[in-house]
Amino acid sequence: MASGDDDKSYWNATAEPTRFPQLKGDMEVDVAIIGGGIVGITTARLLKEMGKTVAVIEARRVGREVTGKSTAKMTSQHSIIYQTLERKFGEDRARLYGEAQERAIREMQRLATHYEVSADIEAMPAFCYTRDEKHVAEIEKEVEVTQRLGLPASLVRGDIGLPYDVLAAIRFDAQAQFHPTRYVAGLAETLPGDGSHVFENSRAVDWEPTRVVTDTGTVSAAIVVMATHLPLGQVGGYYAMAYPKAEPVIVAPIGRAPPGMYINAEQPSHSIRTHRGPDGKIYAIAAGQSFKPGHTDEERQNFADLERWLASFDAGPIAYRWVNEDYTSMDSAPFIGWSSSTRDGYLVATGFDAWGISNGTAAAMILADLATGKDGHPWLDVFDSTRIKPVAGGGEFVKENASVAAHLVAGYLSSKPKDYDALEPGQAAIMKIDGDNVAAFKDETGTVHAVSAVCSHMGCLVGWNETDRTWDCPCHGSRFELSGRVIHGPATRPLGSKITG
Repeated sequence: MASGDDDKSYWNATAEPTRFPQLKGDMEVDVAIIGGGIVGITTARLLKEMGKTVAVIEARRVGREVTGKSTAKMTSQHSIIYQTLERKFGEDRARLYGEAQERAIREMQRLATHYEVSADIEAMPAFCYTRDEKHVAEIEKEVEVTQRLGLPASLVRGDIGLPYDVLAAIRFDAQAQFHPTRYVAGLAETLPGDGSHVFENSRAVDWEPTRVVTDTGTVSAAIVVMATHLPLGQVGGYYAMAYPKAEPVIVAPIGRAPPGMYINAEQPSHSIRTHRGPDGKIYAIAAGQSFKPGHTDEERQNFADLERWLASFDAGPIAYRWVNEDYTSMDSAPFIGWSSSTRDGYLVATGFDAWGISNGTAAAMILADLATGKDGHPWLDVFDSTRIKPVAGGGEFVKENASVAAHLVAGYLSSKPKDYDALEPGQAAIMKIDGDNVAAFKDETGTVHAVSAVCSHMGCLVGWNETDRTWDCPCHGSRFELSGRVIHGPATRPLGSKITG
């Protein structure tokens, strides 16, 4: 079983620990991949099948960050998205998006079978439903669009297996759910050997299009893939084209297990799927309404709402709770491909909008082709990461960033403790100390943990994640431990320490 921070995620706590070495010294491979989540490991596996040598460079532990904190649905049913894609991109490109998701599901099943990865893959229909009359027409429109696009969709009215009535639902057949940490770790185990490597606890601190540097070694390669949630630093400028969002996730045993995977169309959002745990109990993995990273009040409200909703399923005591994070692109489609239109940069994948399992696998399929010189992948018509002006999303993006700015100005620097002594045990705050913005937390023993509140990525003020006890950047999504150490980027440098003890 996992231990330490891993215990916050049900998936990580129910998977065996990985034991890949730290990168030490210098080496050369065909392709270097920064990031050991579903995108990085799948890309590496596909490239090795193509005869390439690869090195995966993971800052922490393989499969245990964003992938290991997801709800882990293998589905092309991404809430209400296809009518949006058709409106913004046209019917042909919306069809390509759906094709990519369906192909990704089959590819995951192929990889798990071929490499004998035990990932608890279970066939399960996926539903998006509504209990609000105002959203019925939206559901009906989504069914019409998805059927025209060739997706396995149907309209359902009445009972869909939930403990309450719904007005309408779209059902996707031939979908699945799985154990994400076991899947990614299992695939990673197949990589080392024949000139290929997987490294853990090896954070990239410097990079070039043909080189990745950590504190203990260097990997040189013909191509570098950034499979890092958001590309590191300021690569490609994606921090300005995708905004972060956080989701509350709770896991609890339930007495009324629904026979599918579900998400509602209206707000607040509620998502649920199940998994049989090692103890034989059926657990619900439920996610709630998203919020801005580091916005503690929204975090509390959304967790409370999710707990109230889950009670409908005869839920037992909550066993796990955590916050997961993803990025929403300006125009609803992920960015996948080259970071530069001149193709002298990095291969990247970001902006999955909380649907990173199928999108992440589709991204790996594209990246592996691009890394081996196969240009012109048809899915790039919708995913192309070099599209200069993302379609019809700028206004919403500006609004999101404006709300972040307003939060920073109005929230953190008013009505807060003014010094460390004013902090109560278990309390966190952003405060001014000797003219500096300081992020401070006093634990239950009275020890104060204080670091610079200025994100090392681009200078935003971080916010407090009460559930995970981390400092999260609301601007670009970097996350930091209490010590200031980076959990995941785009930041690569820690927050400066201010006090110990």
